Amino acid sequence: MFLQFVQKIISFGVDERMEQAVVNRIRRLNVFYLILFVMLIISILFSSISGIRELIMVNSIFLTTEVAMYIFFPPGRRANLSSIFVLSLTAFLFLNGYLFNMGVSATLVLAFFLLFPLAAVSVNGRHGIYVAILLGTATVILNSIPGVETSVHLDLFNGLVFFTMYVIVILIALFIERSNRELLTNLKDSRNQAESAMVKKDEFISKLSHKLRTSLSNITLINNLVHDERLSSEQKELMETLKASTNNLIDDVNNIVEIASPGTVDYKRSIISFDLASVLEKAVSILKSGESFRGDISIHRSDNLDHFLIGDPSLLRSLAVNVIKGLEKYRMENTPVELHIHTLRETPSQVRLKFTFRIESLRANALLAQIRSLHQGDAQHGSSMAIAHNLLVDSESKIAAESEGQGAIVSFFQDFTKDPTKLVVEPDTVVVDQKPRKPGIELKDAKILLAEDNVINQKIVLLSLQKMVRQIDVATNGKEALELFGVKQYDLILMDIMMPVMDGITATKKIREIEATGEHHIPIIAVTANALAGDRENCLAAGVDDYIAKPFTAELMITKMRNLLA
Repeated sequence: MFLQFVQKIISFGVDERMEQAVVNRIRRLNVFYLILFVMLIISILFSSISGIRELIMVNSIFLTTEVAMYIFFPPGRRANLSSIFVLSLTAFLFLNGYLFNMGVSATLVLAFFLLFPLAAVSVNGRHGIYVAILLGTATVILNSIPGVETSVHLDLFNGLVFFTMYVIVILIALFIERSNRELLTNLKDSRNQAESAMVKKDEFISKLSHKLRTSLSNITLINNLVHDERLSSEQKELMETLKASTNNLIDDVNNIVEIASPGTVDYKRSIISFDLASVLEKAVSILKSGESFRGDISIHRSDNLDHFLIGDPSLLRSLAVNVIKGLEKYRMENTPVELHIHTLRETPSQVRLKFTFRIESLRANALLAQIRSLHQGDAQHGSSMAIAHNLLVDSESKIAAESEGQGAIVSFFQDFTKDPTKLVVEPDTVVVDQKPRKPGIELKDAKILLAEDNVINQKIVLLSLQKMVRQIDVATNGKEALELFGVKQYDLILMDIMMPVMDGITATKKIREIEATGEHHIPIIAVTANALAGDRENCLAAGVDDYIAKPFTAELMITKMRNLLA
């Protein structure tokens, strides 16, 4: 119990979003405050035993001032002010020990003097040395003035030796501070270089994967196109061999890209009006449609929101999806993930919501360690939890974790603006002007928009669908797709992601923004060679209805199209 109390004092005011150097400095300050508190208590006790009332009063004032300073200006908020104050107070305490006899040996007092420069530089760097120099100067003056009686008095020879040693300790402290500063700078440079090299590696593997998957997808679709009854038995055997070789190559590509650790897709944020319940349902459907999550998700809301929110629903979906995916490896099997939502702060126009994810886990300590490493920048780049952490940092929030009983809790907050023009409709509320369900469309009668910049890919997709679909328009980039969407009424869009001028993510988000003002919803299928970690979730979070990773078969594409048109 006592050790936990001391640990709380040492960590008081520490914010995990701070750099590690700042965290270490705050902890050192807290330790210094604790040591000074103990020294003042001991000094008051010795003064009481010695009967020096003036010293009792002075030390009591120092003690009260220290406690007040720690409460109202803790090191976590005002580190520089706290460090100067605590060093000055310590210097005054040492001067008291030098001036007044409290029953402490002169050797012990002088030993504390020699340790002070080292403590000063550890608390406030080279600026702390100024306090140590002032203390040494004051001591020299007091020791040199004739007729001044002090508890510790040094003759000329001993004074020369002691103050020479004091200067040497100051120089050593400055050298240590400079070495630590250089070491910290070198560590930051090394980390930046390592991160830069990792990003370059990720970009290379991502581009290589995209090119290989695009070519393999074309080969797979061509295999399907020419593999029919018109081929002879020998030709069919050759095609089977080609198909088997292609599948083997696909497996090899998948094995290669497993070592990749891509970062978060940097898509532009869109601020629109949305229903929180719909966004959460979409996030759950994204998780349940994937293969990496196997379990139940229960949502508990106590926010009592009765209006739509204005914000970025794609960001919120991506945060929920990635946090839950990140918790999957820590969650006990056959136990649900609980999502609790409540209001942290609310005004007539603004609201801050806290999203808390609770799991039952036997590895809560490992989860907490991962979150700490994320804050320190040491975690594995590209993991689901790292993606969520990066998104939260960009949105001026943070991810937090703590253990609770037999489980663990991960939480974050987000700020939103209330939309006064749109009320949330409860599930059991009867709506008179409810939109009628759009009737299904046969694939052959559907109007399809294909957004694809690669001419070869365009031809192969068109050849694969020409027998099934009568009308397909082609856009060579996201901007063209957006323009065609504005002038024609399509039933389904096949959207490539990596395109010039405007990428598929941005085009999809803009289409969804336009749809938010009307009554229509156009199904969008992302057809992309981006198949690394997080790509599928980012596509779905941007607003696509389904996702096809290259290479794929024509049958898979046709099946997904029919399902969305039905």
